[in-house]
Amino acid sequence: MSDDADTPGRMGLEQVTRRLYDPAGDVALVTEIVYALADARNVSPTDLTSPTLYECVDVESLEATLFDGKEGPSSRRGSGTVTFQYADYVVTVWSDGWIEVSESSTTETEAESDRS
Repeated sequence: MSDDADTPGRMGLEQVTRRLYDPAGDVALVTEIVYALADARNVSPTDLTSPTLYECVDVESLEATLFDGKEGPSSRRGSGTVTFQYADYVVTVWSDGWIEVSESSTTETEAESDRS
């Protein structure tokens, strides 16, 4: 299996930041996602007010889908991703704990020439 997360321009996206979530750790998944988005926007996590994360994704369901809500033998780690849109960013959460925030690598000029 190739690591497409490290490939620039994957699906027209450019990675802005990555952050590692540890399901067995003390920091909640929602907190790690908020910090990753704040890093991408170059703002404090408390400045992320619109849209709220909960308007874009159900974090509890995301966690249950990828991590079974716990670490252990029934964990699904290493077997999938969940991707959602947050403002101008695309957020992908990998079942191995990586959170990737990307933005479109296509410029307006490129997008307009594609439509011609």
